[in-house]
Amino acid sequence: MKLSGLKPPWARSRHRRPLHARALLAAVAAAGMAAVFAAGPASAAPAATPPAAGTSPGAAFVGVDIIMAYTATDGTVWVRDIDTGVYTPAGGHLITGPGLVASGSSVIVFGVGTDHALWTTTCVPGAASCSGWTSLGGYLTSRPGAVFRGPSDADYSVYARGTNGAVWGLDHTTVGWGAWYTTGGNLYGGTGPAAAFISGHVWLLATGTDGGLYIQEVGVTGFSFTDGYSTASPGLAAISGALIGFARGTPDNAAYYHQFLASSPGWHYFGGVFTSGLAAASSPAVFTYTFGLGTDSRVYENNGRWVVYPPTFTGWLLAS
Repeated sequence: MKLSGLKPPWARSRHRRPLHARALLAAVAAAGMAAVFAAGPASAAPAATPPAAGTSPGAAFVGVDIIMAYTATDGTVWVRDIDTGVYTPAGGHLITGPGLVASGSSVIVFGVGTDHALWTTTCVPGAASCSGWTSLGGYLTSRPGAVFRGPSDADYSVYARGTNGAVWGLDHTTVGWGAWYTTGGNLYGGTGPAAAFISGHVWLLATGTDGGLYIQEVGVTGFSFTDGYSTASPGLAAISGALIGFARGTPDNAAYYHQFLASSPGWHYFGGVFTSGLAAASSPAVFTYTFGLGTDSRVYENNGRWVVYPPTFTGWLLAS
């Protein structure tokens, strides 16, 4: 990653153990898609289908548990409670990785179907069950990023890249879904925005067509360059009064983080080698949870503790 003030990644690579060694708007959905998107049967301990190569996972903090989901090689979605290890098959047929948002004790899963529309299902991880899939329309070209806004469990938003390269969003409230709208931008092909909520506003982190990482306060500012570079979808979380960005760097494909405070500027390396973008979630306290696909196409996680800066990390561990 071209990051000012840091030692070049090629100078560090010989000291790094590789990850695999370390354990828009068309509103009408295509006919028949509802049948294709029927949810799979739930079981206490299903044998999960492996992740599809290169697809970014999704993550959300639900209740007291961290939930991760990925798109499998057959296009179905698998939802895993990281704390219990239980997988829930959500069915579906996606062409992107999923985006997740918590809503009470449930997790809402979003993804782009084979018709390029946005599809959604609601899962209850504790019950290992999911609803059927519903189309929300649109014509999208990236993994969606979702965010809980509150105060109601029904207040959340989802964002993705449209055919014109801009970010398009959809808000949900107690009265249901609103209309599609754009927040602008020009995203790198195939990459989607990450979203987080802090101090009453939604923020987006996205990869531009020049490979630069850009941040936006939705409805307040345009996209601003963050001095980092990537060719994948980033992750974004809010914790301890600050936004934390996560991205796969270039050219080393390692993970980097950025705490967006004046007292902690710049992107910082925290290891791994990835073939996907990164997903991030945070607890109400001081922890972040970051996920990405390693070179073996399995999901890895790295948990950060932000009591002091710089944070401490668990290191990359197998999550799927």
